Amino acid sequence: MNIQQPTTDPAPLPDPTNYLTVPQVAYALKLSQETVWRMARSGRLDSYRVGNGRGQVRIPRDAFRAYLAATGLPAGLSAVAAAAPSSSRERSPWAKPRR
Repeated sequence: MNIQQPTTDPAPLPDPTNYLTVPQVAYALKLSQETVWRMARSGRLDSYRVGNGRGQVRIPRDAFRAYLAATGLPAGLSAVAAAAPSSSRERSPWAKPRR
């Protein structure tokens, strides 16, 4: 029995460090997470969804850098976003307190 191997290489997996989460972007820009979601929905900030249903929103690092350049904000905010908490459970210090 002769089994043939596939001739094409599988597509490489995306780099998991090449995106930012909504909480990270909100933290860096000192905005609420809802504002960042609105920016993503309106197309002002390039993003994509991960998962089924509502899923989660991811912002590519290059798209965030492009947004910073287009708005005249310091490019160093990209590093701030990368160091920020990636979970929505860890709220931004600038978010409105929960009641």
